[in-house]
Amino acid sequence: MKKTAIAFLAALCSTAQAQEPGWAAPPKLVVGIVVDQMRVDFLYRYWDNFGEDGFRRLVREGSFQRDAHFNYAPTQTAPGHASIYTGTTPSRHGIVANHPYDRAARRTYYIALDTAVSAVGTNSRKALRSPVNLLASTLADELELRTDGRARTVGVALKDRSAIMPMGRMGDEAYWFVGGDEGKFVTSSWYADALPQWLEQFNARQLPAKYLTGTWDLLLPRERYHSPLPDRNPYEEDWAEGLPAVLPLDLSRLGGQGKDQDAIKGTPWGSTLTADLAIAAIDGDSLGMDDVPDLLAVSFSSLDELQHAMGPRALEVEDAYIRLDRELARILNHLDQRVGAGRYTLFLTADHGGGDVPAYLHDRKGSAGYTPMAQLRNALSEAGLGDLVDTIKNDQVYLRRNAPPGTGDAVANVLNRLPGVAYAASADQLLNEPAGHGLARFMANGLMPPRCGDVLFALHPGFFRSHPQWDGKGADHATAWNYDTHVPVIFFGKGIAPGEVLQRTWITDLAPTVCAILGMALPNAADGRVVPEVLLR
Repeated sequence: MKKTAIAFLAALCSTAQAQEPGWAAPPKLVVGIVVDQMRVDFLYRYWDNFGEDGFRRLVREGSFQRDAHFNYAPTQTAPGHASIYTGTTPSRHGIVANHPYDRAARRTYYIALDTAVSAVGTNSRKALRSPVNLLASTLADELELRTDGRARTVGVALKDRSAIMPMGRMGDEAYWFVGGDEGKFVTSSWYADALPQWLEQFNARQLPAKYLTGTWDLLLPRERYHSPLPDRNPYEEDWAEGLPAVLPLDLSRLGGQGKDQDAIKGTPWGSTLTADLAIAAIDGDSLGMDDVPDLLAVSFSSLDELQHAMGPRALEVEDAYIRLDRELARILNHLDQRVGAGRYTLFLTADHGGGDVPAYLHDRKGSAGYTPMAQLRNALSEAGLGDLVDTIKNDQVYLRRNAPPGTGDAVANVLNRLPGVAYAASADQLLNEPAGHGLARFMANGLMPPRCGDVLFALHPGFFRSHPQWDGKGADHATAWNYDTHVPVIFFGKGIAPGEVLQRTWITDLAPTVCAILGMALPNAADGRVVPEVLLR
């Protein structure tokens, strides 16, 4: 009897020792989905209007991190996509804003602009784009290195920066949308000398023009929507001059009677078009069809366009999320059929959240409003510091080159005494004391001195920088407050343990967790951690 027990235990030990680790059989394909300007509470608010095969399937069968946050400011699109895929913050990867300020030229520049590349598939200057300003490796870079260049890594989005930043500097392909009278997806010579045949065929279908000939009306009965506002309300920008933001909408009236196909970006059919392209990329590049893991990065940009114009409480925004849910279901179904259920891993998150329309909150007696930057400039002038200020951009004060040492601290002291400022600190202070005040930590994580200002500041929650032309209408993002930082993070598919993660996690944890699933090196500047609750063990 004793010998039998010993033999049984030995057999168990032998089996355990022989078991292959999960990362030795990685998924055939990793799909990263980023929804531009999606707050986590949208899942809760719209849950009963979602179908069974989109968001609900991801949450029920996947690992849902319910307290995931960005850990820096500014929370914008280019920094967001870079941080998701590098596993670190702008202080390390260098994508500090969509439009940083160039001190030497004394003007802002676009972070993805690269005049050294050539346009591919178009003559538009909107194709002069690359990751030239990205200083850290991404999941795509590391997967290319891990597989000796055999992996296929592809990024698709309406926005160029949303397709480019995930691909890093070594990714194979990135495609983005050029509107106008072209209405097609293009790339730059950073990636290729010509568009692949499958994309030429996709563009030839002229889907944007076809989608802009229909009518946008509510997908569900009006009583099922959660919007507290009437369709016509004072907090929304009009579609165009003389075209109020109400449904139903004749889509052919957008973009100057349909002449500018960029108009699709502000409709749910921008998401449809993106899903169409993602599915075409899966098929055209044979993603997930061999034993070498591939990566597909998909970003849905239209939700951001809509919320900037209307805020998150608009009827149109909720309808766009309900329609996005259908597009997610379509992608999941295609992955099941093409790659195989249980053979791919998918994650879904957002590049940032977004605030409510301050005018709406103010009318409901909330603490919210608009702070003119002129107030800050006047206070600095009254303190004798005005002549030392070059400009104020992205919640940062840039000083002139002749500013004496200590000017940054003096400016921060003045700003901290203003009723509209929640916190201000000089770049020197943030670099020397990065672990201090909560807001200071977020500011320090977003600070790369050569690309940022000399003083960083935060307005109070609920307050936007004043822009007189659109004060009172639409919403924005970029802060370190919860409405901008708190986003969904959902893992789904192969190697994932279903359930909820309720502890605080950071967006920088996402890339290390993917690396653990794939069994590869972390992106070189990643400082996030693997979230163990996500992994099936």
